[in-house]
Amino acid sequence: MYNIRYGLNYLRHRFLANNRHGIHSPFVYKLIDTVIYDYRGQKVYRDIKKIAQKQHSDKGVINTLPLKFYHLLYRFCVYLKPQTILLADAEDYITEFVIKQSNPEVQSVSSTTSGIRQVDMILADALKQRPVSYLEKIIPSIHDDSVIIFTNIYRNASTRQSWEQLKLNQQVRVTIDLFYIGLVFFKPGMSKEDFRVRY
Repeated sequence: MYNIRYGLNYLRHRFLANNRHGIHSPFVYKLIDTVIYDYRGQKVYRDIKKIAQKQHSDKGVINTLPLKFYHLLYRFCVYLKPQTILLADAEDYITEFVIKQSNPEVQSVSSTTSGIRQVDMILADALKQRPVSYLEKIIPSIHDDSVIIFTNIYRNASTRQSWEQLKLNQQVRVTIDLFYIGLVFFKPGMSKEDFRVRY
């Protein structure tokens, strides 16, 4: 039932989601066009696959996420150029590898908020960090250009509900739902909007 429900949620997402042509926000359109829909090959993708083949029995999935998520994470890091990155959960070697490949000079990759005042990018697993409550916890470390990337937002009813509740927070200006992950932006001055994007 778990897999069936997850599959049905995916089909529903595909039906409701837009591609870049259904997006009217210039910021979101550029992000989709430049980053999300950039399907050009990269050498680092081959390296990620090699690591996955050594550590995971299912070569197309790493820690419940499709391999393409790690490709996308690389592109996000190249595009957004975060200097301080917070890993909300235990460090994952592949995630750290992707981050370092995208920006060898990244100043901090940490799994703890202690001593961190300003964070450019946060990665959190919705199965381990309930999105709405984690947002409240991390808000003091957020600045205008921060982005939170939640993985597994559709894994079960609890993660879906918490993701929907997070979108109601008035400090959240834009969310982008890619099904496997959800992106949260705080840029002031932007219209408060929530996007479902086909990926």
